[in-house]
Amino acid sequence: MNAARRILCIIGLLIGLLFGPGQAIAQKQLTKMTIGYSASGGQYINLFTAKELGIFEKHGIDATLNQINSSAQVVASLRSASVNIATGPCGPVIDAIAKGVTDFTFFGEAMPHTVLEVWVQPSIKSVKDLAGKTISSTNPNSLGDLMIGVWLGKNGIKKSDVNVVYLGGLSNLVSAMKAGKTEATLILPPLGEQLIPSGQKKLTDLRDIAYSNQSWMATKNYGTKNPDAIQRFTAALIEAIAITKRDKQKVLPVLPKYTGVTNAEWNEYAYEFFAPLLEKTPRVTTEVIKATQDLSTVEQSRTLDLKPYIDNSFVDKLVTQGFIDSLYK
Repeated sequence: MNAARRILCIIGLLIGLLFGPGQAIAQKQLTKMTIGYSASGGQYINLFTAKELGIFEKHGIDATLNQINSSAQVVASLRSASVNIATGPCGPVIDAIAKGVTDFTFFGEAMPHTVLEVWVQPSIKSVKDLAGKTISSTNPNSLGDLMIGVWLGKNGIKKSDVNVVYLGGLSNLVSAMKAGKTEATLILPPLGEQLIPSGQKKLTDLRDIAYSNQSWMATKNYGTKNPDAIQRFTAALIEAIAITKRDKQKVLPVLPKYTGVTNAEWNEYAYEFFAPLLEKTPRVTTEVIKATQDLSTVEQSRTLDLKPYIDNSFVDKLVTQGFIDSLYK
């Protein structure tokens, strides 16, 4: 009897070790990580999915998402370590490298397309009507500011032919349009769709313009000290991409919290807009980097050799392991 009791005690102890303290230890071992993103629209749908559906935790990351006011602020956010990893357009970082701030690495690219829509007042029938009119953007050198010049230039209009005003947050762009203070703005779905009830209309979108729009970036210092954390971040976001592409109904409830838009139809539109643009294998390609460089307003940026700053090893490791293929079976 005593022997039997001892065996039962040992079994109970083992179970406690496996399922009690072990779980607490696992929780303590989560790597804390602050991740920056530059807009509240749907372009970061995979990032939001990774956070809200527990995918970061699954890969050992205790993630805090921090919205950066503008893509133009990503350099300062990374250098100050207010974020460990930034997701967003890499153009401002390329410009910083051109100016001698070189402690950066690009280790993924999930959405190599310009994803802005152009919303206008009812009186604007074509891009030609915008000459002499006011177009709003968030901040100087932001993605929207850059694309105003690119889009107008593709249509034979100089940026100097319009009045560009900078209003800060994306919600301010919507408010100014509703109040009739600006004739046009460039904004992300589903935020622009909020203008439908007040009579504004979508003129076009810029998905046909190749651009690094969801680069995964860190300082080289952080990457050198935390390669395992970057590997797990990469796996988590790639898994979130697969879930986004494969399970619309699971992902849709995530959007309102981050877009601030509660209209189900508009959020569904944002899902249909962005999900096809996500890369299953988000490698940084020379073609997209070159397209991003070519659109820079900084002359030195257009001639940089950026190969020393590109690190596809984290994505490539997951390809070799068969991890990405397994997500689509």
